[in-house]
Amino acid sequence: MTRTYQQRRRAESADTNTERILAAGAELFGERPFDQITLAAVAERAEVGVQTVIRRVGTKDGLVRAVNAWLVPQIEGARGEPDVSDPAVVAERLARQYERWGQVTDRAIRQQDVSPALAEAAAAGRQAHRAWTAAAFAAELDRRPPAARHDLLGRLTAVCGVELWLVLRNDEGLSVEATRAAVADLIAACLGGPGSSLAGPDSSTTP
Repeated sequence: MTRTYQQRRRAESADTNTERILAAGAELFGERPFDQITLAAVAERAEVGVQTVIRRVGTKDGLVRAVNAWLVPQIEGARGEPDVSDPAVVAERLARQYERWGQVTDRAIRQQDVSPALAEAAAAGRQAHRAWTAAAFAAELDRRPPAARHDLLGRLTAVCGVELWLVLRNDEGLSVEATRAAVADLIAACLGGPGSSLAGPDSSTTP
């Protein structure tokens, strides 16, 4: 019984250390360029030894992959299922995702050329974002002919992307509420609002 208890405590301690390492890695990826992050810095932030970090993740690329695997379920949870296409609701879900995880996502995209693991994470993130957008707006997309469908999905993917969100929030200084409203307006325009070239299911045809 004592040995089983000790083994369980060691396993719990190892899980706790791993969680702290991954959380520290995520924080540092959101704060610093990739080349300024070291395993020693992660260890210091996580309050564990460097050898503990090395045992858990191996290398910096290993750290990236481990942190990404840890973050994906949290990002998906913040964003929610793609089960609604109402522009205001979609914008609200994007706000939950990007306000929490936008900076670290943006850094991965901007630095994808400096690390194979960052390139993998950025590619997987783009694919997941496009798939989520396609699922959320499936009914609207299905009503359009192929060329218009492709064009609309491209617009929606861009409008719902982290890049636009951060331009509005960081570069232009909009509040969360104003940014959410702007993204909702742009989604509505893509779906057929005033001035849209995709106003109807047969919008690719000439009147």
